[in-house]
Amino acid sequence: MAFEEKFHLEGGELIRQATFGLNDGVVSIFALLAGVAGAGQEPQTILITLLAATIAGALSMAAGEYVSSKSERDFYRHEIEQERLEIELCPHVEKEELRLIYQRKGFEGELLDEIVAGLAENKEVWTREMVMAELGVAGVDEEDGFKSSLIIFFAFIAGAAFPTLPYLFCLPLGVAPQTTFYIATCITVFGLFTAGALKKFVTGVNWFKSGFEMLGVGFFAYLISYLIGLAIPGVTI
Repeated sequence: MAFEEKFHLEGGELIRQATFGLNDGVVSIFALLAGVAGAGQEPQTILITLLAATIAGALSMAAGEYVSSKSERDFYRHEIEQERLEIELCPHVEKEELRLIYQRKGFEGELLDEIVAGLAENKEVWTREMVMAELGVAGVDEEDGFKSSLIIFFAFIAGAAFPTLPYLFCLPLGVAPQTTFYIATCITVFGLFTAGALKKFVTGVNWFKSGFEMLGVGFFAYLISYLIGLAIPGVTI
């Protein structure tokens, strides 16, 4: 049972990270495409811009995930050490706090005394119980965060590929700029819906509804960026 729960939690976190990266990649690069295309940029300029933004965005998100997860682990470890010190220096005060925690959970009388006494026998369990009550978390992933960063990095690139790949393939074939833009838009619509539908594995929301919600978000960003691009035509990058 413990193995199944651990697998479920880890799997859910990996799906969350992949979905987050995919959503951000497709929306941000699609909006960028709308802006530079609306400004009347040449296909070559658009392709270079999209590729540069894809790499920069993926690296930024991966680095942000690594730094944030490391900070979270460092903070949790600090709280553990702080709680250990408090238990060593003021065991009676900490035991009373432990009693109050379980009183709030509805325990009382002899059962409450047994729980407190049992937890206090093992200082490691006692420490983590106090930290869990104060921080509201049972623990953090003790891995270095590199795996999570890689997942987000490649998920972002996968999302960005929807608006970028049409330019990468159409440009050498000499496809008209407007046609390439329409192709990229149509493919990205599919990408937006797919990214939204995949959120079902994180939120449990109906995949069809989630897909259309993502389409709405993507097209809102697309429209705003395109209008901004139209407002500043002829600007070279």
